[in-house]
Amino acid sequence: MKIKIVLFGWLIFGGCFMANAQQVALTSQYDLVSNIQNPAYNGMNRLLKVDAISRVQWANFPGTPRYTAVAFQSPVNKDFAMGANFQTLQVGKFKTASPLNLSTYSTDIAFHQQINKNLHLSAGLRVGLMSFSMRISQLTANIPSDIAQLGNDYSFQSPLVGGGMMAYGKNYFVGVSMPQFAIVSDRLVENVNLGYNARSFYSVNAGYIYNLSKDWYAKLTAQSRWYAGMRPIVDGNIHFGYQDVLSMGYGFRSTRAHAFLTKVRVNDFFSVVYAYESGKVYDNQTSFNSQEFGLSYQLNNNKSKIKVVPRKF
Repeated sequence: MKIKIVLFGWLIFGGCFMANAQQVALTSQYDLVSNIQNPAYNGMNRLLKVDAISRVQWANFPGTPRYTAVAFQSPVNKDFAMGANFQTLQVGKFKTASPLNLSTYSTDIAFHQQINKNLHLSAGLRVGLMSFSMRISQLTANIPSDIAQLGNDYSFQSPLVGGGMMAYGKNYFVGVSMPQFAIVSDRLVENVNLGYNARSFYSVNAGYIYNLSKDWYAKLTAQSRWYAGMRPIVDGNIHFGYQDVLSMGYGFRSTRAHAFLTKVRVNDFFSVVYAYESGKVYDNQTSFNSQEFGLSYQLNNNKSKIKVVPRKF
């Protein structure tokens, strides 16, 4: 089977599901890294936070996408917050190196303004760098003499920008963003239009906390992502939690994927999350499973300020 460059261009830019484009891998536990989805989220709960998540997409197939993200955020003062994140996505069965790698490094700044007792508005800006490499020569091919592996290695770097806005209160938030847009001029590299593949995409996120009792709550979150000319991807999660110690939930994606979600607070500083997702690909004929692991650290480094948003967000 010949190795086609367009196949790997689709895997990275075309997304983890057929006919749905993306530049950042989809995650089931997307609320763990909300500031990656929207830079306006930075500082929303007035905590210093470091979040990390790792996802193995299509874990039952060899050489499938592996996504890792680390996000940092901290309030600066009453109105401003800062953030930073690192993301990397690797695709391919390899001999000595991952044949396809997309990494982003970015920093954020967010401004928050209280409108009334239960309404705050925030806006965030993002700048950073995107690094892309495709090393077809490192692929393990079914046919060792496959000519598609010869002379098809290339890489490039480009600046990226992003931004977003949010409205939030004690038990809710809603936001819209363009998480990242790589500034790449239109040019062809081995028949791949890099400028077209780096086009912007848009995201809408929302969440609501409903208190069932003094100790129990339900959390509903949703996100939608879309590119021009592409079908949107919609996620919806529902969590049931006890205090801020344990939560379990169910997630559904419009690509007909289902997920089991759980989060456990280990102590006042650390929480652990896990997700198991299943569905079908290739015209809904082939089953897959994906897994996510995450770790969150948080610290109230400014106890004199009142947190206006519960830590459940």
